Amino acid sequence: MQARITRFKMRADAADAAKGLMHELRGEIMGQPGVARCIVVMNDDGSGHVVALIDERGSSAEAVDRVRLLWRRFHDHLEAVPDPEIFEVLADWSA
Repeated sequence: MQARITRFKMRADAADAAKGLMHELRGEIMGQPGVARCIVVMNDDGSGHVVALIDERGSSAEAVDRVRLLWRRFHDHLEAVPDPEIFEVLADWSA
């Protein structure tokens, strides 16, 4: 299992609109190849991370390009379009 982690920074005046867009795109986000789970976190200052747990399909160059295209839909809300990174999952624990 892998994790695709993307750091982002929303513009201060755009966080609410970005949250709305995120919920609108839920089906498209979760429908990406290899995505098993997606967690989005954000601080009050607009900085945040998306952690998507993925299988090997989600780490392909094609899948990462699709993620970049999704992020471009947020361009009006972001300080800069972020770049996803792929990591190996060492542990995935829950209570």
